Amino acid sequence: MIYVNYIAIACSFLALAVSLIASARVGKFILSTRDTDWETLANLTGDIAALKRTSQTLNNRLNGMNKAVIPQEQIIQQMLQHQNVEPIARGG
Repeated sequence: MIYVNYIAIACSFLALAVSLIASARVGKFILSTRDTDWETLANLTGDIAALKRTSQTLNNRLNGMNKAVIPQEQIIQQMLQHQNVEPIARGG
């Protein structure tokens, strides 16, 4: 039973240490963003949106999802060359 007490004390000290580390990180974040105003935040948001669009465009190109422009005449010529479809006989 005494081992349970030691384990509980160790867990409580571990929780205290983790909470101190977390509060120190939050304090550093608050100090680093103290001079940030709404205009800077708006500029950062716009920059992030531009980067997102650029990366999506690049990914689409890499994945082959970009719109390939094929002239309609070329499509019609290919259809005429590959006519191997037999007409359906309708009747009863």
